[in-house]
Amino acid sequence: MADSVLIIGGEPDFQERLRLPLTEAGYEVTLAYNYLTARMIIEDFVPDIIVLDEVHQKGMDRFAACKHLHDDYGIPIILLGEDSSDEIWERVMKAEADLYLIKPFSYRELVARMKAILRRYRASNYSSV
Repeated sequence: MADSVLIIGGEPDFQERLRLPLTEAGYEVTLAYNYLTARMIIEDFVPDIIVLDEVHQKGMDRFAACKHLHDDYGIPIILLGEDSSDEIWERVMKAEADLYLIKPFSYRELVARMKAILRRYRASNYSSV
């Protein structure tokens, strides 16, 4: 069974550009254009990993969305952004993202990092059983 990834937020064109390399890498890809849609999707199936871009939702930014999803589901999350300031890194750490990837990035790097994160999560979950 293929690993599943939920891509949340971002522009539809960007999501489609992410979908292709992830599908080619063997992932089952689901798209959610905002945080509320993502929550509804997760109620039906829990993805193995989340890639979170802009959420475009009043009162919710990507950092708050990341923190909520991490706390509620414990799913590994890769947060995407364009800023590498100290303030942003601080917010990333508080949001408990597993990785902050700065755009533009290589799709090969994204796939490699997703695989590494999933290996760590599975090893951690296996050892705690």
